[in-house]
Amino acid sequence: MQKLFGYMLIFFLLNTLVFFVPWQSSYAFIHNETGELAAYLPKQESFFQIRYTHSIHLSDVVESYEVTKEGNFRITELQYEDFAIGMPANAGKGEVFVEEDGKFFIRNMNRILPEFSLFVGDVDLDLELMTEGRVYDLKEVLQRGESYTFHVEKLSLYQQVKGVKLNEQ
Repeated sequence: MQKLFGYMLIFFLLNTLVFFVPWQSSYAFIHNETGELAAYLPKQESFFQIRYTHSIHLSDVVESYEVTKEGNFRITELQYEDFAIGMPANAGKGEVFVEEDGKFFIRNMNRILPEFSLFVGDVDLDLELMTEGRVYDLKEVLQRGESYTFHVEKLSLYQQVKGVKLNEQ
């Protein structure tokens, strides 16, 4: 009987570890007011893009990122169509400004961010995460009018069950 109890205890502890110990590296959206995991996507590759429609000049902006080995974001390129409010007019030190096919690019960027805030506007304009050849409409999952912190985080099975997996939307 003691052996059975011992085996059950070991089984229970192993299951608890599997359920609560963070292990899955994921792109995570944390609600800024509640601190709760709002949505996530298991990180399969280290390159992603955020595409949105600029709310003033109504043209697309694409930000390209890669995840460093430390888990930070490195913005590598910015693509946009207008020099209007909020868009840079030139490249920074070490960066390259290019115009191609009516679009502006700032390339060779090397700006490191541990995370960034993302405000989901309550307007009918695009906001997408693109990675692994797929496009995820963030406005289908994240609440409009709310802000989120976006970063890479190891999630436990418990956290994954509580959050919304982007590719299951």
